[in-house]
This record gives sequence, C-alpha cells and structure tokens, in this order.
Amino acid sequence: MEICTTRLVLREYRMDDLERVHAFASDPAVCSFVEWGPNTEAQSIGFLEGCVAEQGREPRETWTLAITKDSVVIGSIALMGGQSELFQAPGDAEIGYVLRAESWGQGLATEAASALVHLAGSVLGFTRVLATCRPENTGSVRVLEKSGLQQVDYLYGHKIINGQAHDSLLFATSVPKG
Repeated sequence: MEICTTRLVLREYRMDDLERVHAFASDPAVCSFVEWGPNTEAQSIGFLEGCVAEQGREPRETWTLAITKDSVVIGSIALMGGQSELFQAPGDAEIGYVLRAESWGQGLATEAASALVHLAGSVLGFTRVLATCRPENTGSVRVLEKSGLQQVDYLYGHKIINGQAHDSLLFATSVPKG
C-alpha cells in the first residue's frame, strides 16, 4: 500500500527503515504523549518486525505506514480495525500517528492523517474513524480537528504512561464509504 499526498508518501514499512524509525521512536520528546517509548533499538526492531508481519495477514486489521518526505522516514501513522475499547459499532477504526520533532508544526501530520481518514472510508470500508490524544497535546488536537475529527468525549485516566494514569480526549468522524 502506498498513499501519495502533496508533500508525503505513506508506505509500508521495511526492515531497512530501522535507523530512521529508531531516531524518532527513541526521542523522549516524541514519546512524551504516548504510552510507549522511548524505545530501545531492540524495541524499534520489534516494531518493524510487527509492521512487516501485519502486511501479510488476511484479513488485515491494521495498516501501519511510514510517513516519508523526500524519501526519508519522518514518522509513523496507523489505522487500526479489529478490537478496541473505543469501538461502539462495526465499521469503527482508530487512527494514531507520531512525527519526529523536527517535522512538527509544518502541517505534515494533518496531511498524513487526512489521507488515512479518507482511505479508511473510500478504500477500506470503515464508517467511522476515532482517535485519542492527551488534553495537553495541543498540536495533536489541532491535527485531529484539521483532519475532520471532532472531540466527542473526555476519558478520565484512560492511558497509563510511565506508570501514571492520564486523561485522553476522544475524537471521531464519520467517513463515507466508496
């Protein structure tokens, strides 16, 4: 799978993406709002092995793609179907993303998220896309809003990060099929 936007290519991961993936996945700033990381090199290898393995699964429930700009991996974005405590109906999917810190504030996450939201409905047949982010992660709030999602709930103590419960904002949007 490959999705081309104005400035980005979202593509399947390869094992030779390790150096670039580990650069953002081991950065404490990038990991400050997520429940994983900063990664060791072994954890980044495990992430890539999982991504490559999911590419061959049938039926496929997760699409984790490298966000590339000028052929350089600058982040990761995923669309997850299957099971989630957030899902309320068949056809729900969840989106998540990270970008290397040097790429923040350029509209790249919005460009990638918008493309994946569109793909969710037009190609993959999902009817609703959900996402969560920390309330204090104002950059991610803007990305989700600019990607067409609206805040629909406030989830108290939703995620455990570094052993502490943190609240999440829940965003959602309906996506037309086809």
